[in-house]
Amino acid sequence: MQLQEKMSVFDALGISVLAISYDEPDALKDFQDAYGITYTLLSDPDSKVIRDYGILNTLIAEDDHPWFGIPFPGTYVTDSQGTITHKFFENNLVLRVGPEELLRAVDGDALSEYIGNPVSDTADAEPKVFLEGEHLAVGVLQHLVCQINVPQGRHLYADPAPQGMIPFTLTLDAQSKLVIRELIRPASEAHTMAGTGELIQVNHGRVELRLPITANAAITSTTEPTMLDLSGEVSWQTCDEDVCDVPRRSRFAFNVPIEGAVVPEFMTKPGNPKVRAMDGMNHFKKMSSRRQS
Repeated sequence: MQLQEKMSVFDALGISVLAISYDEPDALKDFQDAYGITYTLLSDPDSKVIRDYGILNTLIAEDDHPWFGIPFPGTYVTDSQGTITHKFFENNLVLRVGPEELLRAVDGDALSEYIGNPVSDTADAEPKVFLEGEHLAVGVLQHLVCQINVPQGRHLYADPAPQGMIPFTLTLDAQSKLVIRELIRPASEAHTMAGTGELIQVNHGRVELRLPITANAAITSTTEPTMLDLSGEVSWQTCDEDVCDVPRRSRFAFNVPIEGAVVPEFMTKPGNPKVRAMDGMNHFKKMSSRRQS
């Protein structure tokens, strides 16, 4: 659903979106109609294309009906000539990257006007933390972003920092309602300190940390949206050639909505207005029968 929510951005940037599944064409058509999907859905019921791309999920045994034949969840990004420029894949069946990361892979500069709330161009060395995207959803990796502008002539230390100094770091408070991945740091630059000749790794200008997170499936079994408190700490220290500022730490806290789970109608109470009817049980039975034949 998150991908469909961003289709106006994909369309505005001239990006075509195709999704392939081992589901039957009629199941994909019902899904498309039920959820208002406007991008192209392709059926690969024998998993031929999935096998050709080498992404068949080998964690599922061939006799494990009806799930055998699904791919590892992932996405390819190609240029206008069909050359793959980026690929995003997960071993976890329920995890995948969010649409913001796909858009950034295609055109990060154009994306800035559509997502998040980036810092201003003033070089004030004050970090700003925000969620890239409007909400969290189970299984969709969104980025918690921390941006800071480093004044000209100064730098931040990369990790690991020299002894006695601290690197620019984003830490999220323990949160059982989240799946938290490893912090993504920008590439650093080698810098030779005047006077000592010491070689250190630093960052200049606008520096950005990214922490991939997603909602834990345990709290999104409901189709109702809910809110989640995000809190944590940013630590940093700016230096020039002669002196370093005292290390600084800043707390952040804000609420983000978590989108309700997408649940097939045969897995919930009849008549639930939050669940789109698409004859899911019939499609499931047909798929199971085909896999067993």
